[in-house]
Amino acid sequence: MRDEIIDSMFDTNELNRLQRCAKNKDKKEIVKWARDFELRLSELYHKRYKQHYLDEFEERLKDIDTALLYVLHFGEATKFGNKRLNGTMNDLGAVIKDMHNGQFNRNELRQMLIEDGIKIEKDI
Repeated sequence: MRDEIIDSMFDTNELNRLQRCAKNKDKKEIVKWARDFELRLSELYHKRYKQHYLDEFEERLKDIDTALLYVLHFGEATKFGNKRLNGTMNDLGAVIKDMHNGQFNRNELRQMLIEDGIKIEKDI
């Protein structure tokens, strides 16, 4: 299976550049070309895998969102309807935003829950 990133980097200009380095038998220029090539290749792969990670992360968040809605709606103890679900999900979004902005951190929220009598698994 051919790699599109590597193929895209070996265009005519790049091959000509490498050929000039080799033709001149300039080892420093060949090393410079190789380091430059490695840097550009690394940047392209980093960009590709960062996007892949973000896509996967977004899918996991959708899974959590769906599972939470399902449990709150169909759970025997909750049976939330649309109005309560919307309110709860808005509250969840606000708490997550506050955590992201540094107004709260996970440990503070967990401590508040513990102090209110909520039992929490330690490794979560």
